Amino acid sequence: MSRLKTDFGGPLKVAGVVFLVLLGMLGITVMWPDKNPRLGALEIKWKSWKTLWESDTLTEVDLLAMEKARVADSIRLAAVRGAEDSLKTLLEFRAKDPGRLHVPEKNPAVFDSFFSQLDSLEQKKSPAPFVRIMHWGDSQIEIDRISEELRNELQSRFGGIGPGLLPIEQTIPSSTVGQTASGKISRYLLWGPETGRYAAHRNYGPLLSFSKMESGRVELSFVRGVSATAASGKFSKVVVLTGHRNSALQVIASTGFSQTLDAGNELQAVAVKTGEPVKQISLSLESDSGALLYGVSLTGSSGISVDNLPMRGCSGTIFTGTSAQSMAKGLRILGADLLIMEFGGNMIPSLSGEVSINHYATSIGRQIDFLKRSSGGLALVFMGPSDMAVFKEGGWRTHPLLPKYVQILRDTVLAHGAVYFDMMAAMGGVQSMVAWVNASPQLAVGDYIHFSNLGAQKMGQLFCASLMKEFELYRLKKRVKEIKEK
Repeated sequence: MSRLKTDFGGPLKVAGVVFLVLLGMLGITVMWPDKNPRLGALEIKWKSWKTLWESDTLTEVDLLAMEKARVADSIRLAAVRGAEDSLKTLLEFRAKDPGRLHVPEKNPAVFDSFFSQLDSLEQKKSPAPFVRIMHWGDSQIEIDRISEELRNELQSRFGGIGPGLLPIEQTIPSSTVGQTASGKISRYLLWGPETGRYAAHRNYGPLLSFSKMESGRVELSFVRGVSATAASGKFSKVVVLTGHRNSALQVIASTGFSQTLDAGNELQAVAVKTGEPVKQISLSLESDSGALLYGVSLTGSSGISVDNLPMRGCSGTIFTGTSAQSMAKGLRILGADLLIMEFGGNMIPSLSGEVSINHYATSIGRQIDFLKRSSGGLALVFMGPSDMAVFKEGGWRTHPLLPKYVQILRDTVLAHGAVYFDMMAAMGGVQSMVAWVNASPQLAVGDYIHFSNLGAQKMGQLFCASLMKEFELYRLKKRVKEIKEK
């Protein structure tokens, strides 16, 4: 019977290799104690000596505690009785809420006209108004993100149907509506690749883009999208926004509707009423000499409409690139009531300090002034950048310029008479992006810049909740005034 031999050579060799690797890693940490090591142009992300031994003193964002606080506030608010007590309580809640809407002190009634229409809808006054919210933004709102949640909640409460305003050609598909376009058309944008920017005029209209059709026919189709609700997935009013018609333009709908517009340069709309709400429609547009096609609006005749107008890579400084006349005419035809700009994130990588921050903020101020003039003074909300993290000293940390950047942007927006919504504060403040990435399920993706679909939904809910708090404040103030006047 042979004796079993134990060979320790294999395990000892493995242990030796592991020891040497750990020793090498320790050496790298000691040689580069405060920054990432470099091999030529290559930077290696590495845990620094400081962060290796010290406990993490950065603020941890407790998302669950934030949610519990919001629920507790809602319960307390519902329990308050009496208009004046409710008003006092709501003002206290707003003052403590980091995700509140910052309203300009010089114009505290900025939302009154918009809220008056919401009030009419909720009280079911006749005739019911049509209320349009136009939401421009960068890639954070692509695929109808954030806008979709706002639309769903408002349509559920105040009524309204349809996905809103759409470009003729949708390069990034929307989850709420599917669409196709065929025929000889070219798209012109005020953002993105330079090859598509330069038209022979500045009449880009309210979408800051248009499609130019040549002579012949263009076929468009729209159908309910995969994430559409019972409300947003149907529509009864279709508006085709067109301009610069070199010859007559005939519009034929699959519903049997037909209308011909004469040649002309100004923006003009064709309104197709379907009668009963439909979930899909096809449009045929025909012209002997071509025309400009700005967009198609799919809504109802009353209630809420929320337009999702994403512009990938844009920083929001291009609104003044379109003519004031085409913007004003477009907003008037569409019946805009509230304007939302969501921008700022794309500028962060290029910021070098306070001078560059102020330069960008000044440009945003000009865009706000332009939109307010073009819209006749409509309420405007600027949604500032979310928290964004960079890898530094061995870990993901809020971009060092971001807090100052947000402060300057907020001050600028308020100084120009607009409302500021602090997405960074609504997320939880400094280091909140790390918490959103680490949440289960994830609320942000691994680039530490963009929300996940669930995170975008949550941000839409947070923004809508803040907007509705202002609406409740408006109604309470109105009620207190009525009581005192009796």
